[in-house]
Amino acid sequence: MKPQFTIVEFLQTVLCCVFVLSLTSTSALWAQEKVSLKDVRITGNVRVEEDGIRLHIKSRAGADFDPALVEQDVKAIFRMGFFDDVEAQLSPENVLIYSVKEKPYVREVRIQGASQVGREKIESALGVTPRTVLDRSKVAEGIEKVRRLYGEQGYGNARVDYAVSVESNNQAVLVLDINEGNRLLIKKISFEGNRTFNESELKGLMATKEEWLFSFITNRGVLDRDILTNDVAILGNHYIDHGYIDHKIDEPVVLRGRDGLELVIRVHEGPQYRVGKVEIGGDLIQGGEEMLKQVKITEGQIFRGSRLRDDISTLTDLYSNKGFAFAQIEPVTKVNASEKKVDIALVIAKGPPVYFNRVLVAGNTKTRDKVVRRELLTSEQELYSSSKISQSRNALQRTGYFEDVQLTTKKTDQPDTVDLLVDVKEGPTGTFTLGAGFSSGDGFIFNASIAEKNLFGRGQGLNGSFAIGSSRQDFIVGFTEPYFNDTPMALRVDAFNTEREYNDFDERKLGFGINTSYPLKDLSVPFYGRLRKQPALGSDQLASNPPPSIWDYMRGGVGYELTHETIDNIEATAPTTIQDEKGTSLTSAMSPSISYDSRDHFFNPTEGTKSAFSVKFAGLGGDNRFIKSDLSGRWHYPLLKDPNWGGAYVLALGGSLGYGVGLAERNNGQKDLPLFERYFLGGINSVRGFAERSLGPREPANCDSNGNCTDTEVVGGDRAMVLSAELMFPIMEQFGLRGVAFFDMGNSFGESDKFSITDLRRSVGFGARWMSPFGPLRVELGFPLNKQSDDETSIIGFTLGAQP
Repeated sequence: MKPQFTIVEFLQTVLCCVFVLSLTSTSALWAQEKVSLKDVRITGNVRVEEDGIRLHIKSRAGADFDPALVEQDVKAIFRMGFFDDVEAQLSPENVLIYSVKEKPYVREVRIQGASQVGREKIESALGVTPRTVLDRSKVAEGIEKVRRLYGEQGYGNARVDYAVSVESNNQAVLVLDINEGNRLLIKKISFEGNRTFNESELKGLMATKEEWLFSFITNRGVLDRDILTNDVAILGNHYIDHGYIDHKIDEPVVLRGRDGLELVIRVHEGPQYRVGKVEIGGDLIQGGEEMLKQVKITEGQIFRGSRLRDDISTLTDLYSNKGFAFAQIEPVTKVNASEKKVDIALVIAKGPPVYFNRVLVAGNTKTRDKVVRRELLTSEQELYSSSKISQSRNALQRTGYFEDVQLTTKKTDQPDTVDLLVDVKEGPTGTFTLGAGFSSGDGFIFNASIAEKNLFGRGQGLNGSFAIGSSRQDFIVGFTEPYFNDTPMALRVDAFNTEREYNDFDERKLGFGINTSYPLKDLSVPFYGRLRKQPALGSDQLASNPPPSIWDYMRGGVGYELTHETIDNIEATAPTTIQDEKGTSLTSAMSPSISYDSRDHFFNPTEGTKSAFSVKFAGLGGDNRFIKSDLSGRWHYPLLKDPNWGGAYVLALGGSLGYGVGLAERNNGQKDLPLFERYFLGGINSVRGFAERSLGPREPANCDSNGNCTDTEVVGGDRAMVLSAELMFPIMEQFGLRGVAFFDMGNSFGESDKFSITDLRRSVGFGARWMSPFGPLRVELGFPLNKQSDDETSIIGFTLGAQP
């Protein structure tokens, strides 16, 4: 049967053929004949400047018409983000016309129905503001963010709708219509299938919490899906870390109730696995048995992923300290399901030994490179050592010149070298204070001080201060050169003129002191050599880079002090011991000392120890002869370092011991310490909560001619002991503000006093420490626990510039 064609179908076929032929002929014409553009015009733009559009197009008047170039121009104009539509037309007069249709201009954003979530939070999440170009895709993204915002605030049923109306002059109004609904918080979190760990323990691992009394302030109890997903991962790691490697945690089920949510988490624990065989192989730098002694995971233990990670880190550090910076430790595990054991093999690929290529210092706008470099334990072309990098960072932090120090390595184009990048952020090193005040100890006082511990960026210290008050007068100046003549020897020179008016007497000191110290690791002892042995380098042996020893943090030194002392204006009612000290004397003393400092920061340490021991020998000329020894120490241990908990929580245990012996008879015929060398305790730097110089042996005062006394006064002791325990915790650690809770105990004793633990005064308290722009600031409140009738208390203690 022949196909039948209607007249309409025939005409349509003919028209299509004609259209195709016309397109073909036009394209052929353009291809054969070049069209020169007489002009390039832009139409339709109202707010967008024409010159701004022309910067994005390449077609120019006088050039040949190029369809491909026109297509690029259209895309470029679109990418400006200001237009809904862009068309290009070539007129019969050979004028290229770009017609644009601008996107609407947002005139107003209306938010309706929002009462529980602040308008500012909604606007911030939306990201669309008036007087901007309307971008509908951006509006859609912003609406989703607003919905998430409500979900994060506990309004999981909130409905957020929007409408865009374009008014005259191409201006748009965006309207958000919000139906908040009721706030639904997590009422209960329950677990199913957990046998090993109770609900309380598992809940404690999660960031998602049940609501509580102050949820309206803290948002506790809000369901955040991202946080919940992370909680499931944390729970899984907890089970793996206790040997349950076959465990399974289902997707949490959220049950909605009228007044809140219930979260149900189903757990399939499975059997507990233990460690089977532990082997080590690959590129070993020690014997296999010796290497296994470095790891903590052993056969028969519960299999713990964290312990395995710690062992990998230990081995990595061991190899990096031998110069193998790119050593790879691959744990290979084999699960024996029938015996419920996991065999572990640690396969080591040490790679080539790596050396430091260049040491690059950045961030120091004031401090000279030399000052930074001299604190580094590493040098260029030296064998790589991760422990030296860590020690170098701590050494830079201890200088007090920098707020932050970061040491990182960067690979070079050579496989066996890395660059060490030292990036420092300089902190305030100079202080100037001018003030006046009143205290119970010193009365009215006017003081001024200036100090700079990084003078001209050279690392030198200069300080000067004076204080004039109703009961004190101080003039002090000092200079410190930490690297005298570019050697590790530190030199400090002080000059002072101080006067004090105490309750029973006046004291004046005029003199100067010179102190030096030198790192013991660099000290050479006759017949022994250097205390810190340096490994010899040779073609057949790599430097071992041993871990830091006690010598790396120790300094030995000696000081000399010449002081002219005057004790006068003694009250007639003062104790006899004080009256016997009236007069002037000259003290010439030599003080050898030794110190140890491994802290990671000079004011807010999180780990390390600071200790010192000195002996003062007086009698090298002068009038006074005595020996006085002092021992102090402070140990810091990090209990927790977690940004989620605000920062570092540090336990600090410390104390001091002092003992003095007089070698020459005083005015009273006894061989006592001079009054100005005795131990008077109390105050923010000893036993907080007790007034300064208020603790120690007491003698009768205010005595009449018959020997009847109505008071006692502290006369100072020749022995002293102070013990303290502190818990330091973050308040706003990013701003250098930390809190402290403390317990102190201590007292001083006379030569005839019998030491007893019950005689130690005790106190507790709390305070804050701030690394302020003016220097270290301490404000602490102490509360005595066993105050005696004669003891004087001082609840608040304050210092600026002093370290704890």
